Amino acid sequence: MRVLWFGTYSVGGGYPRNTVLIESLRAVGVEVRECHVPLFGGAQDKVAAARSLGALMKTGLRAVGAWVRLAFRFYRAGRRDIVVVGYTGHADVYLARLLSIVWRKPVVLDAFLSPYDTVVFDRGIVASNTRAARTLFHLERGALRLSDLVLTDTTAHSDHMASLFSVPRSRFVSIPVGSLVKRPARRLAEARVPVAVGVAGGGVDDESSRPFRAFFCGSFVPLQGVDYILDAAARAPDIEFALVGDGPDGARVERDVAARNLPNVRFERTFIARDELERRLAEADAVLGVFGKTAKSPRVVPCKVYDGLAAGLPVVTGGGAGPAEWLHDGQDSLLVSRDDPAELVRALRRLRDEPGLAPRLRAGARRAARERFSRRAIGQRLLEALQRVV
Repeated sequence: MRVLWFGTYSVGGGYPRNTVLIESLRAVGVEVRECHVPLFGGAQDKVAAARSLGALMKTGLRAVGAWVRLAFRFYRAGRRDIVVVGYTGHADVYLARLLSIVWRKPVVLDAFLSPYDTVVFDRGIVASNTRAARTLFHLERGALRLSDLVLTDTTAHSDHMASLFSVPRSRFVSIPVGSLVKRPARRLAEARVPVAVGVAGGGVDDESSRPFRAFFCGSFVPLQGVDYILDAAARAPDIEFALVGDGPDGARVERDVAARNLPNVRFERTFIARDELERRLAEADAVLGVFGKTAKSPRVVPCKVYDGLAAGLPVVTGGGAGPAEWLHDGQDSLLVSRDDPAELVRALRRLRDEPGLAPRLRAGARRAARERFSRRAIGQRLLEALQRVV
């Protein structure tokens, strides 16, 4: 099979989706050629583009220039069996469908998740009764209806989008996000005795005596539930919480951390590179997923969860339909209630104190990363989905 990966899709450290799927198809022998012109610099650009109808129109004008270049590159790429529009590329579907008329080949959209649902319901950036929201809704619904196949990250997201946009459920298939972490983290101290937490921030760790460390890396958006994590930290002075990242709510989270004055919280408001992320994972005893109470949060399994599994670390995340599809509670992860931060505390203390639990989950994480979320495993699942429409 010959695939053309097409559009203004996002790449880079914060956007592993396209890289993982392209590498996964190549791992199972699929020829993938990229036809890519970047449009957005990052998540902040995408959020700004959806704030008003005027912002959407400005983005549309920028997109026209990108589409002219894409059209030339499309025909230079040669004949393909199928066109996959990468995330985020809902608007690109219209161009891909038009250009594919000559080939008469299928067009697949990696929707991943819903931009409309994200900015209107999950983030509350624009109200549902505004023209900007209505425009975004119709653009997304049209893209889904024009696609021969739609990829999402979870079955829960497929169900939600099919219902929200009145698109046949049979058109959707879930493909896990996967991770750019290539191998299990080399543990710095597999066996050490937990001690009381010292002063947060600064200094050099003594890996033989430092406290149990739970690591979170994210963008601090509502679905991640950073407040929930901080509430848990307030209940567990004997556990260290290392939080790193930045995003739209970074300043608010930074103020909240300072106001709470929790000595067991190490907070860094900064993006970290992939090699630095892997170093931080090697220093962690557990990886924290997402715990938000937004409607979207229980439908997702974010890349931070897959990073933890790929690193061979115990993962603790909020339960829900999304996690239940890809994770096995008690085998490769621990799923906790999003309503009670005390459950997170209990889960972390179990990992620290319960004999055999952490080693079993580390082994389960490595097994899940190898058997279900490796490039070959994801590539085979994606290849079978594409074969349905070729």
